[in-house]
Formats: sequence, C-alpha cells, structure tokens
Amino acid sequence: MYPAAHMRAGLSTRIFLAFLVLLLAFAGASALAVRRMHAIREDLVIIHRGYLALARGSTQARTLQEAREATVARALAAPDAAVRRQLLAASREGDQGRALRERLDDIEALSRQLLAGRARPADHAFLERVLTECASARTAADAYDEATAKLGEAGDDPAETSLLTDEQRHAGEVLSEQLRSLGAGIDGKVSEAVLRAERDERAAAWAVVALTMLAALVGVLVLVSTIRALRPLHTLVESAKAIGRGSLDVQVAVPTDDEVGALAREFNAMARALRDREAVLASRGDELLRLSGFAENVIRSVRVGIMVIDQRGCVRTLNPGARSVFKLPLVDVDGRPLVELIDDALREPLAPLLRGLDQVRASGEPSAFPLLRLGDKVVDVGLVPIRDRAGASQPDVLVLAEDVTSREETAERLLQTERFAAIGRLAAQITHEIRNPLSSVGLNIELLGDDVAHLPPERAKEAKAILDAVGKEVDRLTQITEGYLRFARLPAPKKVAGDVGDLLADLVAFTQADAAKAGVMLELNVEPGLPAVPFDPARLRQALLNLVRNAVEAAGQSGTVRVGAHATKSGLRVTVEDTGPGIPEEARARLFEPFFTTKPSGTGLGLLLAREIILEHQGELSVEGSGLGGAAFHVDLPGPSATP
Repeated sequence: MYPAAHMRAGLSTRIFLAFLVLLLAFAGASALAVRRMHAIREDLVIIHRGYLALARGSTQARTLQEAREATVARALAAPDAAVRRQLLAASREGDQGRALRERLDDIEALSRQLLAGRARPADHAFLERVLTECASARTAADAYDEATAKLGEAGDDPAETSLLTDEQRHAGEVLSEQLRSLGAGIDGKVSEAVLRAERDERAAAWAVVALTMLAALVGVLVLVSTIRALRPLHTLVESAKAIGRGSLDVQVAVPTDDEVGALAREFNAMARALRDREAVLASRGDELLRLSGFAENVIRSVRVGIMVIDQRGCVRTLNPGARSVFKLPLVDVDGRPLVELIDDALREPLAPLLRGLDQVRASGEPSAFPLLRLGDKVVDVGLVPIRDRAGASQPDVLVLAEDVTSREETAERLLQTERFAAIGRLAAQITHEIRNPLSSVGLNIELLGDDVAHLPPERAKEAKAILDAVGKEVDRLTQITEGYLRFARLPAPKKVAGDVGDLLADLVAFTQADAAKAGVMLELNVEPGLPAVPFDPARLRQALLNLVRNAVEAAGQSGTVRVGAHATKSGLRVTVEDTGPGIPEEARARLFEPFFTTKPSGTGLGLLLAREIILEHQGELSVEGSGLGGAAFHVDLPGPSATP
C-alpha cells in the first residue's frame, strides 16, 4: 500500500468539491430566478391591486355619468313639466350622483396610497396626473349638477328652457370628456405596466435559462469526472460477483493511488485469503456432509418420535415417528406453533405436555409424562432441555415420544391370562374339593328330611327349618361352584340371526316374579323394528340375566329397573338401568376384574362372565350414570355385516 503522503486528493474530497461547485451554480440560478420573480410579482400586485382597480373605478364613473345623461334625456323628452322637474331632481340628487363622486373619491384615495407605498418612482408622475384629472372631473361634475338644477327650476318659457338645456348639455359633454380622459390615461398605464411585466418576465426567463445551462454544464463535468473516478469500481463489482460464483482466482489491477486503488489491493488480499480458506473448508465439507446425512438417516429411522420445539412453541424439526405419534399433518409443519398443529381430540391429553415445555425451559431439568393416552395409542413422552457444549441450557426443548401401545396391551393380556388361569385353577380345585362333599351334604339333608316327619310336631317344625336353611346354603355354594365351572369351561357360542327384542321380553317375564318379590318395578322399552343380529340365545340370555338381577338388587325396595333396546348405526344397543345408588367413579375401573364386587355376598364373577359373553359376540359392555339416578349398563351388539 502506498503511503498517505504520496496519495493525491482523495476520491471523496474530489467528489465533495465537484458537487459543491454544482450546488453553488444551481444556488446562483435559483437566487436570480427568485429575485426576478419577486420583482415581477411586485409589478403584478401593483397592476392587480392598483391600476386595474383605478381602471374599474374610472369605468364605473363613466357608466354612472352615462346613466345620469340618459335620465336627463328622458326628462327633457317628457311633455309634462312636473314629470320633467321630478326626473331632473332625481338625476341631480339621486344615488347615481353620489355614486359618481364616491368613485372619484376612491380613485383619489387609491392614487395617494400608491404614491405612498408600492408605486415605482417612474409611476409617480402618472399618479399625480390622475389626481389632477380627478379634481377636474369633480369640478365638471359640480358644474353639471348646477346646470341640471337650473334646468329643473326653469319656467315654461321656451327660450329660457332651450338656453338652459344647451348649457346643461355642454356641462355634460365637459364632464364626459373629463371622465374619458381619466379612463384613457389609466387604461394606457395598465397596458404599459403589463408590457413592462412581460418584458421583465422574458428577461428573467432568459437569465434563468442561461444560469441553468451553466449549472447543467457544471453538473455534466462533475458527472464525467465522477464516472471516471468510479470506473474501477465496476471492475471490483464484477470481480466480487465472480468470487460469489465460486471463482477465487481473481485479481484486480487498479493503477490509481486513491481510495479505489486501496480498495482494490485489499480486495486482492481478501481473494487470496478466501482461496486458502476454501481449500481447508473443502477438505472438511465432505466429512460434515457425510456425518449430517448419517445423523439425519438415524433420526429418520428410529421408531421413537423426535421433535424440537423452540422458545415460541413452534416446531423446528421432527422425524416421521413424531408425526405418527402426535398425528401431525404431513406438510407445512416446520415453523408453525405446536398447539395449532395438534388435533382437537388430542388437546386435552397433551395439555400437561404443553405446560411442561415452559417448566423445562425455566428449570433446565428434564420431565417425563408416562402412559399418555392419545386416541388409540399409549405413549411415553419425555421433555429434555437442549444444552450447548458448555452445558448451558438453550431455549429449545427436545421432545421424545415412544409408542408403547403394544407393550401395554401385551402386559394387559398377560395379566388377564394370569387371572383367567388362576380362576381356572381355582374352579378346578373348588370342583374337586367342594362339589362332591356338597352333593353328599345335600343327599344327607334329604334323608334327614324324611326322618323329621317322625319327630314330635314342635320338634319336627324346628328341625325342618334348620334343614331348609342348610339346604339353601348348600344350593348357594353349588351355584357358586357352577359359576366357576361355567367361566372356566365357556363353550364356543352358536350364533344365529334373531330378534333380541323377543329375548328381552322373555327375560323380563321370567324375572318379573323375583322383581315383584323384591318390591322392584320392572319395565320393558323395546324400539319396534329392531334389526336381526347374530347371537347365541342361551349365552346372551345368561349375560343379560346377570345384568337384570344386579339391577334388581341395586334398585332395592320401591325401585325401578328399565330394560330397553334400540337400533344404532352399527347394530343395536341393549340398556339395563336402575334407580339404585349408582357405582362410585373409583369402582368403575375395577368392575370387570375377577373377584371384585361391591356386594357383601357377591363372587365378583357375574359381570366378568357377562363381559366375556358379550366379547364373544364381538360386542361391547360399558357402564355410565343413568337418567333414573343409578347405573346404566349398555350392551352394543354388531349387525350381521360387522367384521369380527
């Protein structure tokens, strides 16, 4: 680089001086134009507010005098002397005479104002002459009024009237001539002032054009000088574009010693540095590209959902697993708020997760949300704050979501299988240990019943009551063992298409007596025209009988049990509801567990057996609160076209 002492005046200094000269040239042209325009404006103001006003006043005075002469002419033409005198008096003393004198007063006042103010020295003689002519016109007006007054006072002598009429006409001619002279002088001055303003405007225009051309010439010289000074910048721009396209073997030759030359030398140094740096980066680019592609493939291939949420709650990136788990759309996801992308059905289960994002950002600690139920999926979700290499938390949060639906379903099936196996083993053991002794006990009770008849009447009655109680308990234990055996040895259903309404009518008729004995009103409400659905009459009757008996027991004395059926889109629904106390919320989740019961003497197998039978029919058994106040059990059975 050349030393500053050897460098001539800098480019910026030369450009500044050139534009300063251009600015001064245009400023001079503008100042001259403003000064000339101001002079022309002053002339126009004098013409408009002075000479034109004088011309209007002179014209109005002549018009008023002509009107007065017309009035006098009508008066002289009138045959009646009284009318003639009245018209002459009106001409002398009316508004036209006063208006004429007012116009002359206005002309004098405006002339004096111009003399004292805006008028040029060259116009003072004209204004003095106007004042003199106004005074002469006023004298002529007085003479005209006096002649008109004498004519109005004349008698009936024709000779006298003729003499006065000639005198009055002569006075009118003198006044009219004086007013015409005044108006002609003013009109001539107006024309002279307009011509003078036109000459000044033309001279100002030529002066402005000349100065403007001079300023334009200076501007052209400045532009040419600037273009020559900046011409090397075009080479620099093209070289920069070449570097932008990837060509780093660019060197610029600029022989000047000003700032452009210094810029060219720095540019060449930068190009060499970029060429050296590109060689280093090229060796690392392939490796970074390979690592980036590998990491992207790994993230895309894992089944765990991975999603990054920024501090605004918007999705920065995600893999296909996250789209599947959170049911996000396939397009237009990046950069959009997660809360807008979530389906309405998932907003409530995902509400804790959305709140947890802010908590993780604030605390910098991970958070877990296990076993979230998102529609038909069960998902384990974890929130992890993203940290930099120094360990500092970043505003972005990593969301990890694993679909554990299969694992939970498998665990539930294993648990159910273990329970069923335990029930089967228990049923076999009960059958082996209890069934045969119960049969023996029942047979012995029957034999004892035969011998009771030989006892004394009082003793026989007491013994028979004891034997009946023991027999009932034996029968109840036998029913329990039979229930275990039926559940352990459920045969495959034999389904035929039929009318569930007929089955319900028969079932209600069968249990009507037991319900009446318990003080419960049993109602049947079956929709007409139910669709025919495939079912095993014996098995379905057994399941519904359990539901009806449970409802009768829950309704209690003076209660009501309603059994209904109606068609649905997929088949039909059977509902058994009661007026009992209902089922607590915490107990509903365990209703279908083996051996769980809310009744003091229940076995906990009735509802489980009923659900298994409904499931064998590809149906569903559910429970909810009833409009009657108690519980309502719904049995949904599919139609003939339903897929198992």
